[in-house]
Amino acid sequence: MSKHLNWVDYAKGLGIILVVYGHISEGVFNAGMTMNRSLYTTIDTIIYSFHMPLFFLLSGLFFTSSLTKRGFKNSIINKFDTIFYPYIIWSILQGIIEATLSKYTNGHVTYTEVFSLLWAPRAQFWFLYVLFFTFIIASIVFIKNRNTKLMISMVCFFSLIYIFQSHLPSIHVFTLCYVHIVFFFIGILVIHLDWVNKINNLKSFLLISILFVISQYWFVIIEGLGRLDKGLNSFIVAIITIAFVVALSMQLVKLNIRFLAYIGESSLYIYLFHVLIGSGIRIILQKAFHIESASIQIIVGCIGAICLSLVFIELTKKFNLSFLFKAPWESSRQ
Repeated sequence: MSKHLNWVDYAKGLGIILVVYGHISEGVFNAGMTMNRSLYTTIDTIIYSFHMPLFFLLSGLFFTSSLTKRGFKNSIINKFDTIFYPYIIWSILQGIIEATLSKYTNGHVTYTEVFSLLWAPRAQFWFLYVLFFTFIIASIVFIKNRNTKLMISMVCFFSLIYIFQSHLPSIHVFTLCYVHIVFFFIGILVIHLDWVNKINNLKSFLLISILFVISQYWFVIIEGLGRLDKGLNSFIVAIITIAFVVALSMQLVKLNIRFLAYIGESSLYIYLFHVLIGSGIRIILQKAFHIESASIQIIVGCIGAICLSLVFIELTKKFNLSFLFKAPWESSRQ
C-alpha cells in the first residue's frame, strides 16, 4: 500500500469493530436479554448509517490501480479468487453450522437457504457477493475510459439510485446494490481527484467532527429515523460520517496504534469468522453460565469475536490453510 493510503487499515479497523459490535448487540437484543432499547436503537442506527458503505468506498479506492495493473480479464479472475471464492466457502460453512444448530440460535436457517447462495446471499456474506458484482460493473464501465467526467457521471447516476431506491423494484439483491454501489464509485472518484489528502489536517478533522455530530443528531434524534430509512437524508449522513472516519483514521495514524491497524489488515477474515464465534460465545455464556446481562454479553462477545478471529487467522497461516480465504489456484495467477 502506498504511504499516503496507510490510514486505510485504521479505517478498516474502526469499521470492522463496529460491524462486530452491530452483529453481537443485535444477537443479544434478539435473544431477549434486558437492555436499554432506546440506547440500542440509537447506536444501531448510527452504525448502520455508514459502516458498510465505508467498506465499499475503501474498496473503490483501489479499483483503478488494480484494473490498470491486471487488465480487465485478470482483474475479474482475481476478484473471483479472492472475493467470490471465500463467499461460497464461508456461506456454505457457516450456513451448514447455523442450519444444524438452529434450535440453539436466534435464527431458523434452512439448508435450502444455505444452498441458494448464487442468487440469494444471506447473513453477512452479502457484502462479498455485492462487492464482487460491483467490481464487475465498474470494470465494464471503465474498461476503456477512466476520465473524470465519466467518474462523476457514474457517481451522480448511482446517487440517484440510492436516493430514489424506494421507487425501484424491491428485490433483496437489488436493494443491497441500491444502498452500497454508489460508495464504491465515490471511492474511485475520491482517489482519482486526490480528495482524501485535502482533509489530512487537524483543522479539517475538527470541522468534519462537528458536522458528524450535528448530522447524526439531526438524523437520529430530531428526525427519529432508523437504519431502514434510506433516501437523501441517509445519503448525506453516510457521506459526512464516512468523511469523519477517514479524517479520524488519518489522525490515528500519527499515534501509530499498530493493533488497530492489524485489526484493519485482518478485517476480511474477522468479517468471515465473527458471527460464528460471537454466536457461540453468546450461547455458552447464556446456556452454560446463565449470564443474562446484555452489557457483559456484548463486551465479552465483541472482544472474544475479534481476538479469537485473530488467533484463528494466525493458526491458518501456521498450518497453511489459506484455501479457506482464497482459491488455492490463485497464487499461480499472480
